[in-house]
Amino acid sequence: MVKLTEPVIRMIRHPDTRKVMATVTPGGRPHVIVCGSLTTTEDDMIVVGDVYMHRTAENLAGCTAVEFMVWNGRDAYSIVAEARERLTSGPEFDRMANDLGRMNMDVTAVWLFEPLEVWDESASRTAGTRVI
Repeated sequence: MVKLTEPVIRMIRHPDTRKVMATVTPGGRPHVIVCGSLTTTEDDMIVVGDVYMHRTAENLAGCTAVEFMVWNGRDAYSIVAEARERLTSGPEFDRMANDLGRMNMDVTAVWLFEPLEVWDESASRTAGTRVI
Protein backbone atom coordinates (compact mmCIF):
# COMPACT_ATOMS: atom_id res chain seq x y z
CA MET A 1 0.00 0.00 0.00
CA VAL A 2 1.18 3.51 -0.75
CA LYS A 3 0.59 6.50 1.49
CA LEU A 4 -1.61 9.04 -0.24
CA THR A 5 -0.25 12.57 -0.30
CA GLU A 6 -2.15 15.45 1.28
CA PRO A 7 -3.13 17.02 -2.09
CA VAL A 8 -4.59 13.69 -3.27
CA ILE A 9 -6.54 13.19 -0.02
CA ARG A 10 -7.77 16.79 -0.12
CA MET A 11 -9.03 16.32 -3.68
CA ILE A 12 -10.72 12.99 -2.89
CA ARG A 13 -12.54 14.50 0.10
CA HIS A 14 -13.53 17.81 -1.55
CA PRO A 15 -17.30 17.95 -2.21
CA ASP A 16 -16.87 19.45 -5.70
CA THR A 17 -14.47 16.78 -6.93
CA ARG A 18 -15.76 14.53 -9.71
CA LYS A 19 -15.05 10.85 -9.17
CA VAL A 20 -15.29 7.74 -11.33
CA MET A 21 -14.33 4.12 -10.80
CA ALA A 22 -13.28 1.64 -13.48
CA THR A 23 -13.52 -2.13 -13.12
CA VAL A 24 -13.01 -4.98 -15.57
CA THR A 25 -15.91 -7.17 -16.70
CA PRO A 26 -15.61 -10.97 -16.78
CA GLY A 27 -15.15 -10.60 -20.55
CA GLY A 28 -12.19 -8.24 -20.07
CA ARG A 29 -13.96 -5.00 -21.01
CA PRO A 30 -13.76 -1.80 -18.96
CA HIS A 31 -16.78 -0.73 -16.93
CA VAL A 32 -16.84 2.82 -15.51
CA ILE A 33 -19.26 4.33 -13.00
CA VAL A 34 -19.73 7.68 -11.30
CA CYS A 35 -18.52 7.16 -7.75
CA GLY A 36 -19.64 10.12 -5.65
CA SER A 37 -19.29 8.27 -2.33
CA LEU A 38 -15.53 7.75 -2.79
CA THR A 39 -13.54 8.90 0.24
CA THR A 40 -10.55 7.82 2.35
CA THR A 41 -10.05 6.43 5.83
CA GLU A 42 -7.52 7.79 8.29
CA ASP A 43 -5.06 5.06 7.26
CA ASP A 44 -5.31 5.90 3.52
CA MET A 45 -7.65 3.12 2.44
CA ILE A 46 -10.14 4.21 -0.19
CA VAL A 47 -13.77 3.68 0.76
CA VAL A 48 -16.74 3.41 -1.62
CA GLY A 49 -20.38 2.96 -0.69
CA ASP A 50 -22.12 0.16 -2.58
CA VAL A 51 -25.29 1.87 -3.81
CA TYR A 52 -26.74 0.38 -7.01
CA MET A 53 -23.32 -1.10 -7.89
CA HIS A 54 -24.75 -4.33 -9.32
CA ARG A 55 -22.43 -4.76 -12.33
CA THR A 56 -19.46 -3.29 -10.48
CA ALA A 57 -19.85 -5.74 -7.57
CA GLU A 58 -20.04 -8.61 -10.08
CA ASN A 59 -16.87 -7.35 -11.75
CA LEU A 60 -15.04 -7.08 -8.41
CA ALA A 61 -15.94 -10.69 -7.60
CA GLY A 62 -13.86 -11.77 -10.60
CA CYS A 63 -11.15 -9.09 -10.73
CA THR A 64 -10.21 -6.94 -7.76
CA ALA A 65 -8.13 -4.43 -9.77
CA VAL A 66 -9.69 -0.97 -10.09
CA GLU A 67 -8.74 2.51 -11.15
CA PHE A 68 -10.25 5.71 -9.81
CA MET A 69 -10.13 9.06 -11.58
CA VAL A 70 -10.73 12.17 -9.49
CA TRP A 71 -10.64 15.70 -10.85
CA ASN A 72 -11.53 19.25 -9.98
CA GLY A 73 -10.98 21.91 -12.61
CA ARG A 74 -7.68 21.23 -14.41
CA ASP A 75 -6.24 19.14 -11.57
CA ALA A 76 -6.69 15.36 -11.73
CA TYR A 77 -5.33 12.12 -10.32
CA SER A 78 -5.61 8.50 -11.39
CA ILE A 79 -5.43 6.04 -8.51
CA VAL A 80 -4.70 2.39 -9.21
CA ALA A 81 -6.02 0.21 -6.39
CA GLU A 82 -7.01 -3.28 -5.30
CA ALA A 83 -10.29 -4.25 -3.61
CA ARG A 84 -9.46 -5.66 -0.18
CA GLU A 85 -12.75 -6.06 1.65
CA ARG A 86 -16.53 -5.69 1.37
CA LEU A 87 -18.11 -4.68 4.68
CA THR A 88 -21.78 -4.97 5.61
CA SER A 89 -21.38 -3.72 9.19
CA GLY A 90 -18.94 -1.85 11.41
CA PRO A 91 -17.78 1.76 11.82
CA GLU A 92 -16.94 2.43 8.13
CA PHE A 93 -20.27 0.96 7.03
CA ASP A 94 -22.19 2.98 9.65
CA ARG A 95 -20.39 6.21 8.67
CA MET A 96 -21.13 5.70 4.96
CA ALA A 97 -24.74 4.62 5.62
CA ASN A 98 -25.27 7.77 7.68
CA ASP A 99 -23.72 10.08 5.07
CA LEU A 100 -25.60 8.58 2.13
CA GLY A 101 -28.80 8.15 4.15
CA ARG A 102 -29.04 11.95 4.30
CA MET A 103 -29.38 11.81 0.50
CA ASN A 104 -32.03 9.07 0.68
CA MET A 105 -29.62 6.40 -0.57
CA ASP A 106 -29.46 2.94 0.96
CA VAL A 107 -25.99 1.43 1.28
CA THR A 108 -25.83 -2.36 0.91
CA ALA A 109 -22.10 -2.57 1.65
CA VAL A 110 -18.87 -0.60 1.80
CA TRP A 111 -15.84 -1.54 -0.28
CA LEU A 112 -12.31 -0.92 0.98
CA PHE A 113 -9.56 -0.48 -1.60
CA GLU A 114 -5.81 -0.42 -1.10
CA PRO A 115 -4.14 2.31 -3.20
CA LEU A 116 -1.14 1.00 -5.15
CA GLU A 117 -0.15 3.88 -7.46
CA VAL A 118 -1.15 7.50 -8.03
CA TRP A 119 -0.64 9.32 -11.33
CA ASP A 120 -0.96 13.01 -12.15
CA GLU A 121 -3.54 13.38 -14.93
CA SER A 122 -3.91 17.16 -14.71
CA ALA A 123 -4.17 19.37 -17.74
CA SER A 124 -0.55 20.48 -17.30
CA ARG A 125 3.05 19.60 -18.14
CA THR A 126 3.06 17.10 -15.28
CA ALA A 127 0.32 14.96 -16.87
CA GLY A 128 1.25 11.30 -17.01
CA THR A 129 3.83 11.43 -14.24
CA ARG A 130 3.71 9.07 -11.30
CA VAL A 131 3.03 10.85 -8.01
CA ILE A 132 3.30 7.79 -5.76
